Amino acid sequence: MGEQELFDVTFLPDGVTVKAPRGESILEIANRGKIHINASCGGEGVCGRCVVELKSGTVEADPGLFLSEEEFHQKNIRLACKATCDGPAEIFVPLESRGDASFFTKAAQADEAVSAETLDPTIIRTTLELTPPDNYDNVSDLDRVAAGLAAADIKDPDIDFLAVKSLPDALRSSNFKIRVTTNLDIPIQDPEAKPRARIVSFDPYEDDETHYALAVDVGTTSVWARLVNLATGEVLPSVADLNGQIAFGEDVISRIVYAGKKDGLSKLQGLVAETINNLLGRLEETYPGYRKKTRLVFAAGNTTMSHLLAGVDPKNIRLAPYVPPVASWPTIRATAAGLDVDPRTVLKIFPSVSSYVGGDIVSGVLASGFYQREELTLFIDVGTNGEIVIGNKDWMTCAACSAGPAFEGGGVKFGMRAAPGAIENFTYDREKKRHYLGVIGKTKPSGICGSGLINIVAELFRVGIVTKMGRYQEDAPLVRSGEDGLEYLLSPAEESAGGKDVVLTEIDIENLIRAKGAMFSGYQTLVEAVGLTLGDLERVIIAGGFGKSLNLENAITIGLLPSLPLERFLYIGNASLSGATLASLSGTLWKTANEIKGKMTNFELSETPGYMDKYMASQFIPHTDASLFPPRE
Repeated sequence: MGEQELFDVTFLPDGVTVKAPRGESILEIANRGKIHINASCGGEGVCGRCVVELKSGTVEADPGLFLSEEEFHQKNIRLACKATCDGPAEIFVPLESRGDASFFTKAAQADEAVSAETLDPTIIRTTLELTPPDNYDNVSDLDRVAAGLAAADIKDPDIDFLAVKSLPDALRSSNFKIRVTTNLDIPIQDPEAKPRARIVSFDPYEDDETHYALAVDVGTTSVWARLVNLATGEVLPSVADLNGQIAFGEDVISRIVYAGKKDGLSKLQGLVAETINNLLGRLEETYPGYRKKTRLVFAAGNTTMSHLLAGVDPKNIRLAPYVPPVASWPTIRATAAGLDVDPRTVLKIFPSVSSYVGGDIVSGVLASGFYQREELTLFIDVGTNGEIVIGNKDWMTCAACSAGPAFEGGGVKFGMRAAPGAIENFTYDREKKRHYLGVIGKTKPSGICGSGLINIVAELFRVGIVTKMGRYQEDAPLVRSGEDGLEYLLSPAEESAGGKDVVLTEIDIENLIRAKGAMFSGYQTLVEAVGLTLGDLERVIIAGGFGKSLNLENAITIGLLPSLPLERFLYIGNASLSGATLASLSGTLWKTANEIKGKMTNFELSETPGYMDKYMASQFIPHTDASLFPPRE
């Protein structure tokens, strides 16, 4: 058989050309070329978001359910996941189909303050000044070092063989004065046990005391990383980017399904490692040579992301009885996860509570500090898989709410992530019967992000254009019939970035109501399970990027948040990254993180009595029970 013919597929406006065989999907070709195309469903053809335009050449495709005859035949619009290579082609990827990481670059400059009470990292460096061997003292290099370590009160340590291999050169290059890096490995299964000293590297002595840890938040949508100077305790600015895995689905279930395909697990593991390595490269530009001085990585992510980072098949997470392969992770070599760091660097992954309450929540609770306080606290991380924790220093309960993708722009006709072009603010002038849009980047609108969706619906509800049932008043200004039923015109085509009318449909509002209802009924269920009410909550902590632009009054208006005085709410930013940072600084706090995991009682909401009744009662704006949302001053 001859070699398979390859064709040039060029992606515009990037100007990137990728060689591709006949029959490979445009989505897969784009992924190989590092061109991101939104595909919420992971390329299954059921979300309709991977829209591209065929500029020249041919591809095999059909209109499917999402494209009109006009779009397909006259405008040459295709779905990237369902269009396959059939020869040379030029493909234009429009703004609304692209992943824009510029938001993360900007947001990364505004880091929350993080500090540890004491600087006691699990990685320590010890300086040994040893007597060189001679004809009368020919003790082996390793025994000589062991005696020096014992004198420094590091007795009978476990020694990584990679460290042993580097020992002879390290000793002789600095006249037997060396630095020994030790990992005080706290046993995950028994946090009360004494840490075991493990030597991870022997290095020639340098006057510079600087050495680093790397804290990483492995999110489903984005990945954040920052360096921590373990010599001084200084926390350095973070960097962030889109998680490369989003090309294969924007939620964890899509990722799990893709991981089950041929080579799917290795591909997803490689993509998240590549994302982290790209961030490491950006850090290298600011802190040259830091990798040679980094021996520790702390990573926090949800249960699925943790498994994909480690390269462990997560398939059982979505299969009854929903048991994850690993809850408490052993310390592993960072290079085994594909990270481009020194081979002697160790990786510690935050423990998970259950299949859907992961290490990012454990890390977030650590960062919030509420596990130390008396006040009854509700901790919320709003997203596709919204996680909630309720409790105080004495007890904690937790659950995951399957909210769906609406808060991240998914399941919304013109939904998008919070990036330039996304509508995030909305106000309505009753007298003039017109509205005003706030768009990220102050550009023409392309779509609606999650916070924008909440703000639009809340405002339209207040002025009577949207009813409690989530329906439009048919005679209201800018309400009209569309292909999906009644819709509200936010921005006409001539004023929009994509040249289309940007609208909010009743189906979009239904998706938002389902999402907010899942979250609110989750709070109710957990609080009532311990004999309390939502009114008893003394503090509500909101974590994650979504909360940064959340309008509290609007979130209460639609029934997403409980109706409480605004002073009880607190936004703490990327708590997952903050918790990983604290663990990097302090072995005591890493031990605390594992204790937090042990204190959490997980509720499977679908199996908790009364949850479904509460969920159904929440499918209104704000709720069927008016007493839960009294008039606000």
